[in-house]
Amino acid sequence: MKKRQLKIRGTLLISLIIILGSLLILYFAFCRGGEYNSAPITTTKVETTTEQTTEPVVEESTEAPTEPEEEITEEPIIWDNYSPVSILKSENWALTLINKKYPLDKNYSPSTATVVEGSSVTADVRVAEAYRLMYNAALAEDVVLTPYSGYCSYQRQKTIYDNKVQAFILQGLTEDEAKLSAEKRVEPAGCSENGAGLAVDVISASAGFSSTNEYKWLVANAHNYGFVLRYPEDKTEITGMIYQPWHWRYVGIEVATEMKEQNLCLEEFLGVV
Repeated sequence: MKKRQLKIRGTLLISLIIILGSLLILYFAFCRGGEYNSAPITTTKVETTTEQTTEPVVEESTEAPTEPEEEITEEPIIWDNYSPVSILKSENWALTLINKKYPLDKNYSPSTATVVEGSSVTADVRVAEAYRLMYNAALAEDVVLTPYSGYCSYQRQKTIYDNKVQAFILQGLTEDEAKLSAEKRVEPAGCSENGAGLAVDVISASAGFSSTNEYKWLVANAHNYGFVLRYPEDKTEITGMIYQPWHWRYVGIEVATEMKEQNLCLEEFLGVV
């Protein structure tokens, strides 16, 4: 019985040794061997670059930007389909030509003002201001440029013209002859620049005015205030009007000076002779 127990113990011991030996073999085969044969784990350093998100700095010029110069051109007066009212409302208003060929619309009514304080004579407000300056300048030299007439409405102009025609008929002229004679002295309604308030008759409507000190002052100085003798004695064939020393028309200082220096009437200056 005792031998049998020893035999069993021996068998168990041998079995235990075999098992332990197997475990050792497995350990070295899989655990230790795997440690030496496995590929080393390497870490790769990833270099990161920060993308530039700011815009490049642009050096600003210290010079102020210059705008292109605007070419200044003077608008010419177009005589095809010419409209006095259109010109009166433009920058060229002072050069408006009004006569029998270029009549004024009968419904045109300018903004007017009295040319001299205390007078009932009016003109276009722009002309009235210029006349007032001229009046005061003459007054300082003891010359009184009393206004005789200025703006004249369409209906009043018609009455003046019709009366002049009738006066010539009473003198024995035919109606056609009377109209031709009248038109050299008084424009038909709508054909007078007085209808636009651009002119002022000074002191009287008499040819005798040419011998006065007032007329001499005007001849010497009126251009400095933008006025010209509208119907000179040597331009009657061009203007179609008799010599009218009392009738002074506003055209602006620059133009008035040029017309005086070159001895031009308005038609000649505008190139519509």
